[in-house]
Amino acid sequence: VEFSPCENYLVTYGPTATGQKVIIWDIRTGVEKRSFVADGMSVLSMFRWSHDDKYVARMGDNSIHIYETPSFYLLDLKSIKIPGIRGFSWSPTDNVIAYWVEEQNQIPARVTLMEIPKKREIRNKNLFHVADCKLHWQKSGDYLCVKVARYSKLKKDKKELDVKFLGMFYNFEIFHMREKEVPVDSVEIRELILAFAWEPVGNKFSIIHGEQSNANVSFYEMNKGVKPTLVKKLEKKSCTHLFWSPRGQFI
Repeated sequence: VEFSPCENYLVTYGPTATGQKVIIWDIRTGVEKRSFVADGMSVLSMFRWSHDDKYVARMGDNSIHIYETPSFYLLDLKSIKIPGIRGFSWSPTDNVIAYWVEEQNQIPARVTLMEIPKKREIRNKNLFHVADCKLHWQKSGDYLCVKVARYSKLKKDKKELDVKFLGMFYNFEIFHMREKEVPVDSVEIRELILAFAWEPVGNKFSIIHGEQSNANVSFYEMNKGVKPTLVKKLEKKSCTHLFWSPRGQFI
């Protein structure tokens, strides 16, 4: 069972007379608004709501399906075709979707911000040698951080046709959502990343990096017009998780 952010709708997953289904209900009336057949796996977590309950979206094959409430028809009666899409997430405060697309045939991976319902792309960022991306929104919607796991590239041997990759390093691509043209900053860390967390209300983020038994905890501050600034580094800590207080300032 999941509730929509404004508690207008309830999403359930479970058996029905015709098989496993995901059903979206109107909470106040108990009316079934839309149902989806679940093909052998729980697709409950695939449904993601906009902050205001106006839209619910799910990822399909090379596409995003966005449904408008209260009709639950597809937005503009069609899905949005996005070849190679691997993940997406709504802004917690605005009707903006962030999604990322994998590398294909030497075309770089890409992170895109799309405004809904206009489907207008407001920012793109190309990325190379990408293994995986994770999308982290700050709770106030002021920033989006994309944690990018990247392959370290080795030089190609003259006798070999393939480029070899060895090891991983990480980039944090940080989108300034409230600034004109959405500038993007990068922070690179060449160590294993154990955790990342935004200050919920504020302009800081924290990272645990290194080996679990001997990790470092770094705190960065965001300011307009300058790159993220390292403000504090705790060294040689045995830790794996970060927990900010709900209003920030304490961790």
